Amino acid sequence: MPAHAAIFDDLTALSDATRSRMLLVLERYELTVSELCTVLQLPQSTVSRHLKTLGDASWVTSRRDGTSRYYTLALDGRDAHTRRLWSLLREQISATAGADQDARRLKGVLARRQTTSEQFFASAAGQWDRLRR
Repeated sequence: MPAHAAIFDDLTALSDATRSRMLLVLERYELTVSELCTVLQLPQSTVSRHLKTLGDASWVTSRRDGTSRYYTLALDGRDAHTRRLWSLLREQISATAGADQDARRLKGVLARRQTTSEQFFASAAGQWDRLRR
């Protein structure tokens, strides 16, 4: 594909405000679809559709952890032009009220994740010796 066409693919993927907000959140933290739904206040089908678009355009990557899949912004290996494009977009999106609201909800999601993890390990602590055997 000619280099000039690649920028248009990136612009198409980034042209949606929801996808841009999603990338802003995923730049900082690796999140599941469910967590993204909570942060962005969107239904699962909408979040999944946007993740598919971003994944097809190589803007996000995912990894499986048990039954969950975690998504994150994928800038590693991207060229300087793509990084500059993201930097410009990040600057614009970060200044919006939607990004502020997302950041507040993200704090709640991360706090719940921490609490859930602590509860699991507290409940498993009594069984740890048996689990190790």
